[in-house]
Amino acid sequence: MRPAAILDIGSSKVVCLSGSTVSKGGVVVHGAGICPYAGYQYGAFLDRDSLHEAIVSAIEKTEQESRSRIRDVALTVPAGFSVLTLSDATITLGNSARRVHSGDLDRLIAVSLKKIKKPEGFVLMHSTPVFFMVDGVTSAEVPEGIVTDELSGLISHMFVREDYIRQIASSLDTIGVEISMCINAQLGEAVMLIPASERVRPALLIDIGYRQTDIAVAESAALTALTTLPVGGYHFAADLAFGLDVPLDAAEQAKRRFVFSLDYADKTEVLRTPDGSKRVSYAAISYILEARASELASLIRKEVEKLNVNMDARPAAYLSGGGLLMMRGSLDFMKKALNLSLKRDMPWTPRLSTPNYCSAFGALDFVLAASRAEEEGPQISQDDSSGKVLKRLTNFLTK
Repeated sequence: MRPAAILDIGSSKVVCLSGSTVSKGGVVVHGAGICPYAGYQYGAFLDRDSLHEAIVSAIEKTEQESRSRIRDVALTVPAGFSVLTLSDATITLGNSARRVHSGDLDRLIAVSLKKIKKPEGFVLMHSTPVFFMVDGVTSAEVPEGIVTDELSGLISHMFVREDYIRQIASSLDTIGVEISMCINAQLGEAVMLIPASERVRPALLIDIGYRQTDIAVAESAALTALTTLPVGGYHFAADLAFGLDVPLDAAEQAKRRFVFSLDYADKTEVLRTPDGSKRVSYAAISYILEARASELASLIRKEVEKLNVNMDARPAAYLSGGGLLMMRGSLDFMKKALNLSLKRDMPWTPRLSTPNYCSAFGALDFVLAASRAEEEGPQISQDDSSGKVLKRLTNFLTK
């Protein structure tokens, strides 16, 4: 299989990965480039020159490490630059019952798409089936080959802001790299992190980044809801900087050393600043950070309830992103605060195995899985519903 390259635009760093599939579906990374930049907030980049430099540098580093030229990349699209719309549709297969074939699925998606109004300033990124209905029976399995006279389904349509693509493309043009496809970052993460068996009913993905928290509801191989909170790891450090009257860099270092739920008693910490050093109590640091974490948990819970997810039903929930999970004890703290059995099953890799690279690996895994399904073609079994969805999604994305 030909190696694939992805470009992941995070809220504080740009990541480029080049990789390919090995036996039993594993992924090997040939090269990686990670470059910090000013980030984005409220759907706008804070410094476009910084973004351009990070994109170019990340790709060049990946090329050097992989010793291969990157000509195109699959681009991740953060939630803040995406819009999700759900639409159902029904089509008849003719005057009499017959087997469902791939063209019928295309037609069902097209009919569903015609029922919605495209958001102004956005273009379609991908359309993913949530479930199908045949003869009154609802299933997430692709009904290819089933005999029926009518086919229905619910389709998740994901749109991307045109100016987002233009901005990234303008930087890529300077080094001769094209965008092969776009994929919502949270969709890639959800398919990688959350087992298909847990996506049969709505599952939650909570991605706490540096400047924002993205919340997605995943069903089958699709997202059915997506929203963003303007709170992330940056705000924890900013609270410390304000409360302790220290520079942001010193507060960031204190944040990274902090461990949730420890009894610090009367211990103190010395923070290094450009003007010297300052001694602060661990109790003050603990109070500030746990107050912010509790507030974030409260905001997440309210937002999830707005998405019509029944929290009392204890849905499968996964936590990702480096904004909070890089702090020790944060997972257990959020489990209690949200009253959810949160998981953080980032696949182990020899490098870059921390949660802040989850969206990048999710995109690479998604693209490689889709390409593998495309190459295998007829060899995919009737029971491999996720593989068929990925194959059809790749066909759609690359048109």
